[in-house]
Formats: sequence, C-alpha cells, structure tokens
Amino acid sequence: MRKMLLCISCILLLLLTGCEFKDIDRRIFVVAIGVDPGTQEGFFKVSLKLAVPQGDVTKIDEKMLILTEESTSISEALRRMKSRVEKELDYVHCKSLILGEGLARKDVRHVIDWSVRRRDIQLILNFAVGRPGALEVLKVKPPSERIPSNSLILAMSGQGTESPFITSVFAYQMMRDVYEKGQDPIMPVIEAQGKEEFLINKIALMDKQRIRLELSPDESRLFNLLARTNLRSNFPAIVDGEMYQYYTESSSSSYKIVTPEDGKPFIRYTIKIKAIVEENSTEDVVTPDLMRRISSSGEEWLVREVHELLTKIRDSGLDPLGWGLHYGSRHWNNDTEMQVWSAMYPELDFEVKADVNVKYSGMIK
Repeated sequence: MRKMLLCISCILLLLLTGCEFKDIDRRIFVVAIGVDPGTQEGFFKVSLKLAVPQGDVTKIDEKMLILTEESTSISEALRRMKSRVEKELDYVHCKSLILGEGLARKDVRHVIDWSVRRRDIQLILNFAVGRPGALEVLKVKPPSERIPSNSLILAMSGQGTESPFITSVFAYQMMRDVYEKGQDPIMPVIEAQGKEEFLINKIALMDKQRIRLELSPDESRLFNLLARTNLRSNFPAIVDGEMYQYYTESSSSSYKIVTPEDGKPFIRYTIKIKAIVEENSTEDVVTPDLMRRISSSGEEWLVREVHELLTKIRDSGLDPLGWGLHYGSRHWNNDTEMQVWSAMYPELDFEVKADVNVKYSGMIK
C-alpha cells in the first residue's frame, strides 16, 4: 500500500510545473506610466518610465529609459513594448500613473478601469493629470532625483514633501469615486516646467468622466484644509493694515447638512485651527492682545474665502467633498434619497464658522 502511494505521489510530482520566477538581472522595472491621446482618433499613446537595475547600490545615478507606443488599447501597447526590450517588464514598483491633460478632458474611465483590473499593478498607484502631457511630465528629471521617477512618487504620496497644495489620489479612490453616487473624483495637476522641474499646486475637479473645473493654488490649499486634518500651511491675517502670517500647527474641519422644514437647506462648516505667528511685517512686539486680533482677522479671512470656494464648487454641479454621500448615509429611502439630494444641491447655501487660535508669538523673550 505504501509503495503504491509513493508511486502515485511521484507521478503527481512529475505533473507539477515549475515557477516562472526570473532573477532581478532579467527584469526591468516600470516606475511610472503615462497615457496621452494618440495621434489617430481612438488611439492611446502609452509611455513607460523604466528604471534599469545596476546591481551597485553605491552608484549615484540609476539608468532611466522611456518607451512610447501607440495603439487602440493600452494592453496592446504594453505587449508591443515588450518586444523592444530584452528583459521582462516588471510593474511591482510602479507607483504613478499620469494622464495627459488632453485625455483627462475627454474621458478617463477606460484608463482607470484598466489600472484596477491589471493584476500586477497595485491599488495604491497615484493618479495625476500631466500638463501639457503625460510624456512631458515623465521626461522631467530633477537634479535631486537619484532613482528614476522617485521625485514624483515622493511628491504625490506625501512621503517626501508635505505641500498644502498637493493631494494624493490612489487608484482605488479614483475607481470608487467614479462609480460612487454622491462623490466625484479629483486629481492633482502636474505641470512640466522644462526638463528639470515640475510644479504641483492645482487640483482638477471631475465629473464621472472628465475634468470640469480646475482650482487655483490658493483654492487648492483651502480645499485640502476642508478635506483632511492637520494641514501644514500658512494663512494671512491683516491687522491695522499690516500683514501677518500664521502657521497651522493643527487643523480640523467638519460639516453638517441642515434641512429645516421652513427654510433653505444649508451646510454648516466648522474649521478649527491652532497656530503660531510665522511672519510679522512690522517691528512691533507680538503681545497676547495682538495674537487675539490676528486670530480674529484670520477667522474673517477664512470665512470669506472658504464660503467663496464652496459656492464655486456648488455652482459647478460637482461634489468632490462627498456631501451627497454624507446625505445619503443619513437618510433611509434608497429609492429616492439621491433624487432628493440632486434637487436640493443647486439651492444649497453655506454657513462657515472658523475658530483660529494663535497660541504662540513664534519668539522666545
């Protein structure tokens, strides 16, 4: 009996196939993908930024290669590019997907759907809009960059710079917001400025298909103040005609949708900031009374600017902050709640309250 089982086991082992593992020296790593409209209608221009392993960690610069191919499908373009390199294309280190502005203003759903279905691309892939195109952004190589595309990864993920103008958008978020009722997707805008510098300080607001509105740098900073906690930034305050800047040590934002029976619905926003005086345009000593006046002036500025931003977003018909999703989660008629919200949304008003507490003068006496 044992001999029979041993023979059967040996026969089954012969039927097993070996793994397809390839050593690192037979791989070439894709670190960023760019997708632009093709030169022909219905074509995609797909660009890959490749990092070539050197095997020596002491090398100052890693080799970089960019491949570009046009096809009617993204998958076909990638298969064709495999014929142009001698090593296997590996996507496990791909952390950035840049959509050319021309494509982002037409339809992004095809690319988003492909990125989520692709089995070897992670759902924490960062999405962004490239201006003037994705290929131009991929070609940027800052002097401080040692690993190909690492500057994009650090900037877009927040692992490097903590800019108040940049927002991180992952593949799973894009897929969710495209199909989720009550919330619309957003993407940061990356502008290529020559061959050694890029600029990320704007946010593109989208409907379920394309870009509909672009926020200015100041509006993008206020949007991030509303969308996430503890934004590290500075804001202005004018006291007696003199300019002060305060730095936010901590911040939070919350809102409540109010639907009174005998009045217009509105959203009540509450912003709380603890801050420190960072810049003083005068030679006056910053006293506790002056800090209170800076706080009051900062509150007035925030209330005015945030109210203008919220009104602008409402007038665009977009919902990047998820107000509709919030409303639907607190009303229990799944058949009509979103229809009610759609009818209510254009009539919404906003009530903004800011609580700025400037605690420190920024100097030790």
